[in-house]
Amino acid sequence: MATTTTLDHSLFTAPFSRNTDFTELANHCERFAHTLLETDDPAEKLALCARLSACLALLQPTLNEPIPAHLVERFTLSDLPSRLPAFEPESDQLGLYCQTLTQLLISNALPRDMAKVMEGLLYELVNFYADTLNAPRWLQTPDGRVAIDALNN
Repeated sequence: MATTTTLDHSLFTAPFSRNTDFTELANHCERFAHTLLETDDPAEKLALCARLSACLALLQPTLNEPIPAHLVERFTLSDLPSRLPAFEPESDQLGLYCQTLTQLLISNALPRDMAKVMEGLLYELVNFYADTLNAPRWLQTPDGRVAIDALNN
């Protein structure tokens, strides 16, 4: 884990506003969340969470807006990408996410509006978890049984 001395303090001063491009906001969110995992300092964790929350609040209203003209080229490809973003936690980690959210809801520590959001997230995660656990694992081929994940790699 990182210590206070190795933490990138520019994260606490990086400027952003409602006029910041959504791609920059997304990059800021990613950096805040990543650094949050690396620090043990409670004050830094709190500050990073506050910055992440502010950035997410600015990002949310932009989600249904059209891509600005100056960014269209950036989001245009001539060939399909080899990989698209996907949520692929290991089953054990996914189970821990579900259990932690369930315990958070049981504690009744959240305001009702936040609890509703967590219930929605828990629903999505539990469905994904069940789908993951119940997903086929092998494909029968003329050469025998082959692991599906071996075909994807």
